[in-house]
Amino acid sequence: MGGMKRRLRNCAGSAGVVVAGLCMVFVPAFAQNSAGQGGKAPVKIAGDFDKVTIIAPGGPAPRMADGHVDLSGRYYPNMAGRMIEGAYPVDRTITRQYDPAKTPQVNPVFRPDAAEKYLHPTPYGSCPPGGTPTSITTQATEHGPMELVQRPGVLWILSEFPQTIRRIPTDGRPHDPDPDVTFNGDSVGHWDGDTLVVDTIAIDTRMRNISVGLTGDSNAWLHSEKEHVIERFSRPSKNYVTYQITVEDPEVLVKPFTSAPHSWSLAQNPNDVWTEYICTENEDPEVWKNMDQKTKDEYEKSRGQQQGQ
Repeated sequence: MGGMKRRLRNCAGSAGVVVAGLCMVFVPAFAQNSAGQGGKAPVKIAGDFDKVTIIAPGGPAPRMADGHVDLSGRYYPNMAGRMIEGAYPVDRTITRQYDPAKTPQVNPVFRPDAAEKYLHPTPYGSCPPGGTPTSITTQATEHGPMELVQRPGVLWILSEFPQTIRRIPTDGRPHDPDPDVTFNGDSVGHWDGDTLVVDTIAIDTRMRNISVGLTGDSNAWLHSEKEHVIERFSRPSKNYVTYQITVEDPEVLVKPFTSAPHSWSLAQNPNDVWTEYICTENEDPEVWKNMDQKTKDEYEKSRGQQQGQ
């Protein structure tokens, strides 16, 4: 993630995102993985990436006492039920979230006059919050998990990076008539059969849409105050959750953008745990603590000037 600081897990960790260059020290990314190649013995891939497979549906989805599908669980943006590092020779049918041959996705179509104001990649080394829907969609390249915690009338969505907490009432209530503008926006949910539909407005215009359409920070785009995001969560089986978004923004888009239904798989390791992941804009806490006061004052002054521009 450019110049961002982050806590890393080792290559075998089930939680957290692995930097490819770090893991590739142990074995070439495209080392042969089977015998019969010139009589050589199989090569073990760090993190057991050689053993990654598509997990089975796992039976029917669990349900709450009120009859609604229970979305609760820790999910990864792939078909393997675990963290995957994209640099390893993992079958791409496992790492992808949808099959373009079956559910093609038409990427956002931007207004010609939107380019200068709204089409800007994420600045190198910046530490923006995730917001809606980026805290979820950016995992297409971050490979991190989202955790859903469902209770009657409410859903929490937790993202490891960017660290995000969303609390969404699911009782069908309307939006606040005068909502506060936040990065997560004002979200309300209702059930449409077994699909939870989350409607979000009042999203801070400083929040970039990352991997909403084309993946990666280089394809990030800003939005106007009129942005309206609709998310659909469903759980077709125990081991999978499907996530689909629609983004409406008449100031930026020629027409609303609707993603393909993206599959997320349930973590299979019972010891899969949360990892703290903090972006600090290269401000190492120890360096800051030991910095002389004059330098600190000059830095804070320069930051204030930048933010005021």
